[in-house]
Amino acid sequence: MPTCYPPPEEQTAIVEYINQASRDIASTEDGTNREIALLNEYRTRLIADVVTGKLDVREAAGTLAEVDPLNAEAEPESEDDLANAEEELENAVS
Repeated sequence: MPTCYPPPEEQTAIVEYINQASRDIASTEDGTNREIALLNEYRTRLIADVVTGKLDVREAAGTLAEVDPLNAEAEPESEDDLANAEEELENAVS
């Protein structure tokens, strides 16, 4: 059965393009994985600080809105509410 192949120069160009595209994807994946690891480390440290009493979150926890566990996709009421919650968490962590 006869088959067709592109000329060798075009084959080389295709392989180089695929290698470059794969390198960019791998680089992005590595960066994302590093960020996820840092967030997990931060989360672990934050939990440890709360559990050991190094961080008092009672005041911040008292101001959080109630969340319906059956409606986990509920959005904050407004952008201001989200900004206030982020600010309170930042103050509690500081």
